[in-house]
Amino acid sequence: MEGGLTHDAIKIGKNVTILCINNSFKKIPAKSIWLSGNPLVSPTTLLMFQLSSISTVSLLINVCFKPLGQSSLVSQIFGGMIFGPSILGHSQDVADTVFPIHSRAIIDVFSGFGIMFFFFEVGVKIDPYLMVCPGRMAAVIGASALIITTGLSIGLAVFLKTSVAMSTSLQNSLILVASSQSLTAFPVISTLLDELKIINTDVGRIALSSSMFSFLIGFSTTSILFSIKQANSHHIYSFLPPFLSVVAFVATNFLILRPKLKKMFTQAMGPKCIDEKTIAFIFILVMVSAFISEVIGQHYIFGPLLLGLAVPDGPPLGAAISSKLASLGLAFFYPAYCAVTGLQTNVFDVDSETYYIIGIIIIFTFVVKLIAVILPALCFNLPIKEAVVLALILNARGIVELTFVNLWKDGK
Repeated sequence: MEGGLTHDAIKIGKNVTILCINNSFKKIPAKSIWLSGNPLVSPTTLLMFQLSSISTVSLLINVCFKPLGQSSLVSQIFGGMIFGPSILGHSQDVADTVFPIHSRAIIDVFSGFGIMFFFFEVGVKIDPYLMVCPGRMAAVIGASALIITTGLSIGLAVFLKTSVAMSTSLQNSLILVASSQSLTAFPVISTLLDELKIINTDVGRIALSSSMFSFLIGFSTTSILFSIKQANSHHIYSFLPPFLSVVAFVATNFLILRPKLKKMFTQAMGPKCIDEKTIAFIFILVMVSAFISEVIGQHYIFGPLLLGLAVPDGPPLGAAISSKLASLGLAFFYPAYCAVTGLQTNVFDVDSETYYIIGIIIIFTFVVKLIAVILPALCFNLPIKEAVVLALILNARGIVELTFVNLWKDGK
């Protein structure tokens, strides 16, 4: 809508939300405070202020939470919640000044790039051989943690839906909530082990292998469900084209791209052979893979994660990519995604009944997964102390679960 409007306006119809934005703000340059102007009227200046504020607050919270043994993910989500409707954003004036409606789309896109490159970097650090050949103990523990936990938690969710009075919204989402609590995502476990500096211990290696095998099963199932969702008819074979496109995408990455990269970059070449053009080419591939993921009906993080697994880990290529992405990605891009999630969180919208029911699901799933991991570990003669530590590690929740919840929320 051109001209005329001095503020953002929203008009809500039956099932449609129309957002009218004053396009003139794009033409307004940022004015300094010495000219009695508001620098935040410029979209670029506003984005820089939002990102720097989020990163600074998240870093400060992380400094406070680190002695308590909390993951950096917790501080980043809290950083977003501080600016969201739960705390500062509860004041409409603050919300309109720091995170106005017209800026949400821009920071959402930026945070999407953050999570995309984060998953790519996690994939680069992992040897995909551990995913398909995790070893007998890791395979049994990973399968047990996923299958038993998923089955019992979904069973509890169904029981609660039929036995306990709850809101329609909670009733419709309870099974998905239970499913998200059953996930064992290797990007989360890998990041946690790295933060705790135990990734190279015996327990760390078992935890990583188990989570990778469990994630392989869960991710494959999710890809199949996405393919079924893309089917344009009720015919039993209509899901095959979307599913086969996923298979072709995976095969292209591992049977064509990975051997090519291995041939081009060998350890004998040394890190000096990885120049800026090579890194730029790989980063372009990340964006292309995300685009292809969306084209074939998958989530855009599917392609970058798959590409990261296809890139040979270690020197020279994998090490060079990790060093390029580590600081900028983990300190700047990645917190933006977590913070955007925090911005959308309003603790005052959740009633006590919902807290009670969700709390039951979380505690039950936590206990079931502890048992599902400890018992197989003891059968493989793992000491009880290490078995308990392993179960606690595999119970960790993180960015993958957060991404799934955001995905389900966007899909209503």
